[in-house]
Amino acid sequence: MTTTTVTHGADSPQRRGLVPYAEFARLLASNDLRDDPSFAVRVLRESVLQAETLTAQDDIDAFHCEPPRTGHPGWDALLAGVAVFTGAGRVSPGVLQWTLSADRRVPELFDPLDTGKYRLLEMFRTPAAIREHNVILAAGNLEGV
Repeated sequence: MTTTTVTHGADSPQRRGLVPYAEFARLLASNDLRDDPSFAVRVLRESVLQAETLTAQDDIDAFHCEPPRTGHPGWDALLAGVAVFTGAGRVSPGVLQWTLSADRRVPELFDPLDTGKYRLLEMFRTPAAIREHNVILAAGNLEGV
């Protein structure tokens, strides 16, 4: 397994106020976000938007490195799907290898926003990279305005 470390140099992602997926996972694991899934998804959206703006290869790879476990398999699966969603075709070979791990998929469907009666519609709106991890989160939740 290849692990990339986010550096904290003068122009590193964290120095610029970015929230790489590893930092998002740490926030979830520490319960800073877990009690409010809607807010957690909004923070994840900001991470996705930030990932899309990165241009330096080292920054892209560092942003997409394997995050620590969140303590919740559904969120771990969501992070894997989102990393593939923003990193496919952009990261160096091997950086996303961690997303292929069986424990980055959940057996039971994970719906962080508990979409209820709109679940099927939200499933259709979920990007394939996320849906492949058995997670429902419509693309609109990850896009800017």
